[in-house]
Amino acid sequence: MTKRLVSLVSLFGLMMVSQLHGQTVEIAKDYYQHGLNEKAKDMLLTLVHSAGTAPASKAKALYQLGQISFDEGHIRVAMGDWEILAKDYPQSAEAKEINDRLSQLSEIVSKEIDENVSSAVAKSYLSNGDFWSIKREVFTIDSSYLESTDLATAWYDRVIKEFPGTDAAELAYKKKLFVLVGYREPGEYGESWGVKRNFQLYMPKLLSAFAEMEAAFPKSPSLQGFRYQIAQAYWVKDNKNEATKWLQAIVSKQEGNPTFYTEAAKARLANLK
Repeated sequence: MTKRLVSLVSLFGLMMVSQLHGQTVEIAKDYYQHGLNEKAKDMLLTLVHSAGTAPASKAKALYQLGQISFDEGHIRVAMGDWEILAKDYPQSAEAKEINDRLSQLSEIVSKEIDENVSSAVAKSYLSNGDFWSIKREVFTIDSSYLESTDLATAWYDRVIKEFPGTDAAELAYKKKLFVLVGYREPGEYGESWGVKRNFQLYMPKLLSAFAEMEAAFPKSPSLQGFRYQIAQAYWVKDNKNEATKWLQAIVSKQEGNPTFYTEAAKARLANLK
């Protein structure tokens, strides 16, 4: 066998191994998405610690391991995986994605005793101290005179921009819309936010955000509820024309199938006449 043929065979073998490792990462992702985290972690850890794993596959495995640990609340473990990813595979797409966020992620503080404390005695001491502690390990932020609606939506917009089409983006849209719909505290001096605080300023932002979410996630089950909230905001301002338009949209979108929101919309429409 010639050297050229040997080289081609070796290259073909490496390509097959790389493809196999890539498939393993995808299978691990499927396990993770179906709640089989332990299976997913076993497969990914095997890839990370195998000498024959291609760098690209190791980068993907470290990224996914960090994601699983982060979702499970093991923040330090996730940070460790991602820091190795950024250090050892800086040119990978995964490292470039996570590198700029490491400083932000490091600010997250777990509410439970740090999982990295392995000593049971140390854990018991910490627990006993927590029982008697007057001060809780929670930072307070004085938000007086700050426009919290805008501060909140700016963070949700980052999720929407950086993770388009994902479950995280859909959730960010929902949270953003809730903030823009707003809230009013009870009582004479209760504070208010969003549309309930400043209709003229925040209603256009609410309508724009809703249109974006509807375009990005047209089948989201949350859309009907937000349509109703928008209609409600209009009728509170005695704008019956806009309220009617949004209530009719709720009924028509459901295509004749009665739901909680279609029946509520029909009742409100009858009341508006």
